[in-house]
Amino acid sequence: MADVRLVRASKSFGTTEVLRDVDLDIADGEFIVFVGPSGCGKSTLLRVIAGLEGLTRGEVSIGGRTVNDVAPADRGIAMVFQSYALYPHMSVRENLAFGLKLQRLPRAEIDAAVEAAAATLDIGHLLDRKPKQLSGGQRQRVAIGRAIVRKPQVFLFDEPLSNLDAALRVRMRYEFAGLHKTLGTTMIYVTHDQVEAMTLADRIVVLSAGRVEQVGTPAELYAHPDTIFVAGFIGSPKMNLLPATLLANTAGGAVVRLAGGAEIRTNINASLAPGAAMTLGIRPEHFIRDGEANRVETVVRFVESLGSAHFGYLDLAGLEEPLTCALAERPAIGSIITVSLPPEHLYLFDANGSALARPRSASARDAA
Repeated sequence: MADVRLVRASKSFGTTEVLRDVDLDIADGEFIVFVGPSGCGKSTLLRVIAGLEGLTRGEVSIGGRTVNDVAPADRGIAMVFQSYALYPHMSVRENLAFGLKLQRLPRAEIDAAVEAAAATLDIGHLLDRKPKQLSGGQRQRVAIGRAIVRKPQVFLFDEPLSNLDAALRVRMRYEFAGLHKTLGTTMIYVTHDQVEAMTLADRIVVLSAGRVEQVGTPAELYAHPDTIFVAGFIGSPKMNLLPATLLANTAGGAVVRLAGGAEIRTNINASLAPGAAMTLGIRPEHFIRDGEANRVETVVRFVESLGSAHFGYLDLAGLEEPLTCALAERPAIGSIITVSLPPEHLYLFDANGSALARPRSASARDAA
């Protein structure tokens, strides 16, 4: 068993509370990703699980055993750091074997473990090289291999791809996914990159200011954000979030007014008094060019073209920030285009940032 459980886990540095009452259950064999902005506590949470930081209060258990007072080396974990932390004077083979030699394992057992890890990571041809002779991706594989040879219950990864270039990060993502499938071991991975999180995770833990905002599969977080923070953080480009005022609740759903005066009909029941401050949400891919419902006229400020995809940044009267809209064709800068906001793809958030319940049909479409 390699499940991980945190109960009311809290960590303070002096008077600064970095983690606040974190409750989390990670199942045996899961690939969990901690994600959030800088300073949200995700790396501290990983270090608490590793035993590199002690809890101010609360409990952490691994495999059903409370490990608050257990040394990192005895927790059954292996951690891979952002900096690789390889010994520069040792060969790849020696780096992989170092931890096992400290355990005084038989030479034959060490050699077998090193060869197996090298084969899993396709670095067998690098075993006699020194770290300075390796690329960034190869160094990362060696750091992972050093963790694999220990046969831990849980792998911990602290932003392992942040030092790599964009193309190599993409390649390493699917290599991480393949590694998890091969090993079947519990993996906990920290990143500030929500694209990595969406690509790799069985479930994502979204953190903000030391608290867990929401836990769910990538599809659940994308289609059913519980809060405005999650809605704005998950998705690339991010969800459009527009200040609005509730005009009325009708049988078909709430009607809201945007800052520039546009009235938008939703199929969400707001259950609030008219005049309440709201936030209207819509993802870039859900706008319809020249559609029928909730039509608004916009001016093209900028267009980002990514080959077959175009993202228009559209000025709408009364809004400080432009709308981000996925477009099939590239419009001219300064041109006027009409887009519609389909009611079935809209989100509403109250003044506290909590999402209002959407009809099941709308949720199902967005999750598909």
